[in-house]
Amino acid sequence: MMKTQQSLYAFVALAMVGGLVACGGGGGGSTPLPAGGGASPTPVSSPVSTPGSSLTTNASGVVVNDANGSPLSGVRVVLMPWGNGPGTCGTPPPTAQITPENDGCPTPLPSPQATTNASGQFTLNGAPNGHYLLVIGNDSTSDTDPVQATVHDNVTLTGGNQTLLAPTLPPVPTITPQPWETNGEYRLATLNPTTETPCFVDWQQERASNNLPAGSIDEWLLENVRATNMFHQSPNYYNAPWPNNAFGSITTGNEWQEGGVSCLSGVASSFAPGANAYAVNPQTLWFAGQYLPGTISSTTMESAEFPIDPRSFTDPNVPVWP
Repeated sequence: MMKTQQSLYAFVALAMVGGLVACGGGGGGSTPLPAGGGASPTPVSSPVSTPGSSLTTNASGVVVNDANGSPLSGVRVVLMPWGNGPGTCGTPPPTAQITPENDGCPTPLPSPQATTNASGQFTLNGAPNGHYLLVIGNDSTSDTDPVQATVHDNVTLTGGNQTLLAPTLPPVPTITPQPWETNGEYRLATLNPTTETPCFVDWQQERASNNLPAGSIDEWLLENVRATNMFHQSPNYYNAPWPNNAFGSITTGNEWQEGGVSCLSGVASSFAPGANAYAVNPQTLWFAGQYLPGTISSTTMESAEFPIDPRSFTDPNVPVWP
């Protein structure tokens, strides 16, 4: 493994639009993380629905604690619009901003909201069929000391009774997911106040200092950051394309740093002029970061991921948001 502390940033050239998009951080090894290939999670929640031509859906699912798989009760579940074209919901003009509180639509979505019961189950009754962003959790941008991540899932409702299944994230070498991270149950992780919360605070401060809107912690990003940090510290780490996860991240917007002493230097470097176009994009809404001291080896590892809102932007390397 590389001994350097310097973050490397890959850039993806978008020939179709003649622009240059920053692709996040190289891995600190002698060879940067590949900028192509795309880590594609298992596509959208797999629908299980009853036959028929119903125009509405009764959508249900289960939410558990990511730490141990136990059911979580009292968790907010809501559908937000997923726009798919200029001028539609979720795709405002370039000068506008999408935030978790302002999804680009003039009025809130007239669809049901739900709260999980004692068994962690929820049902969204009578939701109009269509493509949605499923939000599970408080999705708060105002927390200075966040406790829990929020699920942002890509779902399509097709009518009748439909079971929503959480995606399985791309594999990370040597890391074995917990059973509830692969069986279709939604899960919410609690942030570590020492290794993860400070990264979010640093990111929020950088966003504010650049006159950018605040964001929230995303569950899928947090799971992936945790796994990749552990792998980077593993004696079996290799800085090469990973099977079925060539890019090493679930978003292009990311940064990695070995040998640092906190999240701050890595996060701040993402906001340097020309460093990472994702970091300074006003439509970058979600974040997860972790600084992990040498718990497995002597190598410290700091990493973060922050995608541009997938409702209004198709990532050139990772085109399908989970």
